[in-house]
Amino acid sequence: MEIIEKAKNFFHSEIEGWRLADTLKNHLKELNNWVELMLKRYPQADEEITLLGMWFHDIGFSVNDGGSDHAVMSESIARKWLEKEGYDMDKAEKVLHCVRAHRCKDIAPETIEARIIAFADSASHLTQGIYLDIVKEEKKGGTYDAFEKLERDWRDLSFFPEIKDEMGELYESWKKLIKAYKKMDI
Repeated sequence: MEIIEKAKNFFHSEIEGWRLADTLKNHLKELNNWVELMLKRYPQADEEITLLGMWFHDIGFSVNDGGSDHAVMSESIARKWLEKEGYDMDKAEKVLHCVRAHRCKDIAPETIEARIIAFADSASHLTQGIYLDIVKEEKKGGTYDAFEKLERDWRDLSFFPEIKDEMGELYESWKKLIKAYKKMDI
């Protein structure tokens, strides 16, 4: 799928030089693992739409001014890129829904592809170290709370309860680890 490779290259070119580019690249590697697993378990999902949604879901972070919702910015960037590429607009709307709904904030994921992106995004947080990074920022005066993020991620795993059940031990471990790490003076 040439369009997927183009989107991947665009993603990498857009985040190049951004202060958290390595963090985002690592996130996409882990997210890709989850997306591949989900596409195998749910073959009815459109692979192209899901993969495009994956590559665009967080691209708005690279231009985020700190006050804007990165999902809204990601949707805007994705829309311009898909239009420039001459991508079928019916399919593009499905990709854009995946991008915008991945946070389950102002728009709920309504399609299997959007639910896969929302689930895989949250699941990847449980299989990476994002919560410790958030605690480090909290200790520096940041207002983002690791426990709140963990709870939102856990909620978003509900789209696929059979897999969520498999992750219960990870979830409980993260709660303990976050609590312990917050107590440490480092």
